[in-house]
Amino acid sequence: MTAEELEAVRRRWNLNAAELAKALCVHSNRMSEYLGGVTPIPCALAFSVEALELLPEATRARLLERRLARKAHER
Repeated sequence: MTAEELEAVRRRWNLNAAELAKALCVHSNRMSEYLGGVTPIPCALAFSVEALELLPEATRARLLERRLARKAHER
């Protein structure tokens, strides 16, 4: 996955970078590095995004909403 592809996902999911980081359990600084193309995006993160993209939109939206509602580092 490229930084441009991840940015497209961020826009498609209507999230800002901090929200995307929280939804994917990644530190916001690291997400900025991924989105900026500074750091390669790990396969595990790309696979997580791919799996979420396969969900029906309504299901994905509910899941993202729950993830964004939790406190930082809460599983």
